[in-house]
Amino acid sequence: MNASRFTRVIVFILIAICCARLSDAADLTLAWDAPSDGITTGYILLYGVAPRSYSGQVDVGSRTSYTVNGLADGTTYYFAVRAYDAIGDMSNLSSEVYATTLSGVPPVVTALALTADHPSPQVVGTTVTWLSAATGGVAPYEFQWALYGAGNWTVSPWTIASTWTWTPLTPGTEYQVKVAVRSAGSSSTSGEMSQSVPFTVTSPPVASVTLQSNVAPPQIVGSTILWSAGASGGVAPYQYRWWVFDGSVWSAATAWTTSSTWSWKPTVANSGYVVRVWVRGAGNSTDAAEASASVPFPIKSAPKGRKR
Repeated sequence: MNASRFTRVIVFILIAICCARLSDAADLTLAWDAPSDGITTGYILLYGVAPRSYSGQVDVGSRTSYTVNGLADGTTYYFAVRAYDAIGDMSNLSSEVYATTLSGVPPVVTALALTADHPSPQVVGTTVTWLSAATGGVAPYEFQWALYGAGNWTVSPWTIASTWTWTPLTPGTEYQVKVAVRSAGSSSTSGEMSQSVPFTVTSPPVASVTLQSNVAPPQIVGSTILWSAGASGGVAPYQYRWWVFDGSVWSAATAWTTSSTWSWKPTVANSGYVVRVWVRGAGNSTDAAEASASVPFPIKSAPKGRKR
């Protein structure tokens, strides 16, 4: 062997890429400069897991780059090259280079938080901004936002936006907001982690109600008095519930009804009567008023000798 006939071979790493695969194997690509001696016809690439100790070698021919396949993930490898000529004489070893393959299991997101700037419940038309915060994995993250309502999920495309703004237009108690996250470079369709939060959207409450009678107080026992209520705001059709106060106790005159009028015929004189109406919007099943109005209405005894 006449190593002095060869110009020194210079080796350098161009690419050191480890792709995680189910086979727990990685690839590493190396490249080197061709000598200018004019006699080199090929190269032997040597490699191993310890400096200057090469358990593997491959004749790569006249190529000046080569990809070594099947390397172990998360392992440091050492490489050198020898040149040879047409009669088989070989050069000395080149300078040594090394590279570490990536771990076979890429890092994934380990924690994900989902918060809103308004707590549940909120009224229809309220703009709610959602914020997703991820840790672990590889940034910059990608997020996929989804909304559940009316029995279906509406899923948005993957985006780098970690915030999402939602303005619900329909009341509902089964809404869910969900976000999935994946690391940079990931092509997972479901993400590495997801989080969902239930959310209730309510109807706007009735803003006000007016109450008036068809006759002015006071009236006498046995008079028929027609009451009318007028509501505004909230969600129609409204529901009403009528009450009478006798000076000490409130009594329900009706159950909840869609009728905005009520006919009252008092049978007992009382100067402390008060008539009240409760109003609630459509879809509200709570036994409470969203708005109410009251009107004092004394009832006198009928004059003697007068029958009603």
